[in-house]
Amino acid sequence: MQKKSVVIVGGGAGGSFVANKLAYKSFEMVKKGELEITLIEPSDRIVYQPGFLYVPFRELPQDVMFRSAKKLYHPLVKHVPKAAAKIDIKEKKVTTADGRVYPYDYLVVATGSEIVTTHFPGFKKTWHTLWNYEGAKALKEALRQFTKGTLVFSVASTPYKCPVAPYEFVFMYDDYLMSTGLKKDVKIVLTHVAPHLHAQPNVNKFLTKELENRGIKFYTKFEISEIKEGEVVGPERLKADFIIAVPKHKPADVVTNSGLVDQSGWTPVDKHTLQIQGGSGVEYAIGDTTNLGVPKAGAVAHFQSEVAAARIYEDITYGRADSVYNGRVMCFVMTGLEEGTQVSWNYNTTALYPPTPNKFYGYLKELANNSMWSAMRCGL
Repeated sequence: MQKKSVVIVGGGAGGSFVANKLAYKSFEMVKKGELEITLIEPSDRIVYQPGFLYVPFRELPQDVMFRSAKKLYHPLVKHVPKAAAKIDIKEKKVTTADGRVYPYDYLVVATGSEIVTTHFPGFKKTWHTLWNYEGAKALKEALRQFTKGTLVFSVASTPYKCPVAPYEFVFMYDDYLMSTGLKKDVKIVLTHVAPHLHAQPNVNKFLTKELENRGIKFYTKFEISEIKEGEVVGPERLKADFIIAVPKHKPADVVTNSGLVDQSGWTPVDKHTLQIQGGSGVEYAIGDTTNLGVPKAGAVAHFQSEVAAARIYEDITYGRADSVYNGRVMCFVMTGLEEGTQVSWNYNTTALYPPTPNKFYGYLKELANNSMWSAMRCGL
């Protein structure tokens, strides 16, 4: 058998799952030298992004928030600790920042998405965010000093990582205000640029009801033109003593610079096979970098990684690939510091109205937080 090469660009949740799943599926082939799995990821420490939500309240343990790449990747995965500078799908090669070239027979792009902290001036001073670790830490410190006034949480741009996270934070913060006796002194206002709180009708109804029950005022179709000291400016001017925002998200520079984006700004893929459109059929993209109309979330990247890994293995082993992604989405939704609920849907079914929030679902999310690294390492 002629040696095959799989190159994975990006070693976050999606890339790690693909690499490790392939290593387990193709163990014998890799051991015999018939297959090489190369993962290009510049960082030697991988961060658990869902943990950002907890930082302002109770930061998760360091071994949950971060994991060494050396401990995370399967020993048969060749980790290249360099940044990818160019992906050439015509020549079937990836070039790293140091000029090294990695030819591939199969490619998986799992570079995620990044926030644009310059979207509005005054990051960490005028406004804060949960969407990176640096921002979450600064938010934690600033919230300690905020005991009276109006907090405005604005979703300023879509798409963004984890569509339910703004509501989770607001619900958790409302719980915090209740437990500390600050509820009477702090008003919460939420704005969203979209015409709804959530694209799934039943989830939208649930979130609307939960916000109304807590007395939290919210606005939809609220396109922000400016964030400045003490004010969020959109269709109307909102007084704000404390501002949290979800800023613009973008794909990794290597994806944009390699011409792997469409008019939406994201990588176009087939919704079922995850193959990059315009490629030769051996290039895949998963997770946040794709243009699919599913949430940009770790769980979605996890589900898609199974399909990408399976299709590559099937093609190598059988000469054809049959596995498809059905649009599966599943996420837990924290509705307070301890309680939560769960939602799921796919391309063919819409989400049901979420179960009544309770501590059991909060516990399940905690369990997921504490088991994700192990699941990733084992290629589950």
